Amino acid sequence: MILSRTPLRVSLLGGGSDYPAHFAHHGGAVLGMAIDKYVYVGVKRVPPGQLMADKETGGPVPIRFRVQYSKVDDCQTVDEIRHPAVRAAIKYLGMENERLEFTTFADLPGRAGLGGSSAFVVGCLHALLSLKGERPSLVGLGREAIAFEQFAVREAVGMQDQLFSALGGLNYVTFGAQSSVRAVEITPERVAEMESSLVLVYTGAMRDAHVIAAKQIETAPQNAAGLDWLAMLAEKGEAFLRSQTHILGLGALLDHAWIHKRRFADVTSEGIDALYRRGRKLGATGGKLLGAGGGGFMLFQVAPEKRAELEARIGAPCVSFKVAHEGSRILIDEL
Repeated sequence: MILSRTPLRVSLLGGGSDYPAHFAHHGGAVLGMAIDKYVYVGVKRVPPGQLMADKETGGPVPIRFRVQYSKVDDCQTVDEIRHPAVRAAIKYLGMENERLEFTTFADLPGRAGLGGSSAFVVGCLHALLSLKGERPSLVGLGREAIAFEQFAVREAVGMQDQLFSALGGLNYVTFGAQSSVRAVEITPERVAEMESSLVLVYTGAMRDAHVIAAKQIETAPQNAAGLDWLAMLAEKGEAFLRSQTHILGLGALLDHAWIHKRRFADVTSEGIDALYRRGRKLGATGGKLLGAGGGGFMLFQVAPEKRAELEARIGAPCVSFKVAHEGSRILIDEL
């Protein structure tokens, strides 16, 4: 049995500039962090003698693959697996001849702007590679997940979520000819100040991020100036966090980013805009919708002394979180 635990992420600044369609020509930069809410993926080999009902005869036949998520797939071939990422991961790693059982669960709902699909991919690849006896570096794991999503699954995704989830911590990532990943080194006290001022608020709307992202990738050339501005804000945000400026100044940067990002295709709605205005009236210094847009969680920064009132009066579920300093990890490794 292999059980991986992979953190979800909160992207602070620069999102959208990590699409290859943009940074290949203009460069890009993102600032974000892994959070202490996780996706878990368990993988084990199906024991001999485990049976399923044949789809045609109803008689017992051996199970080759079982995948338990919101559905249960009992299959005899890889191609019968309905879960697209699991099906593709088995093929990607050349494990079609194995007999495998998967279980997955998460601390927060999917399709909510927290990079859950990429966290799942990171955790799934981590678990399968561990089952094969391989121990990838966390940077290597993040890059493997990027390659998998972009070329094996061919999803419309950027390149930040996989790195934030694989590595953990608070990171500044640049993309382009000189791509790099750098941990943002700030004191534990400043991290705690930041954590105490940030809150996630659920908009109540779930969305298909890949559909929205595909539209944003298509329109990236027209939005190049705005994406360059978002990348510049990520650079400013990284410098701000390393400074001694009061932590509540981060809210102004988030607000600037939201003003720009909400102009992109399908990012916002009347309900999301109303929620943002309500948060600002309740004392938030700034905020932004997380992920590609259309729904999911909104991030607000608010002074700790005003936080309780915001959470009580915002009219939507709120979630507290801390930075997850550890990235994707194998919790159980019992072959």
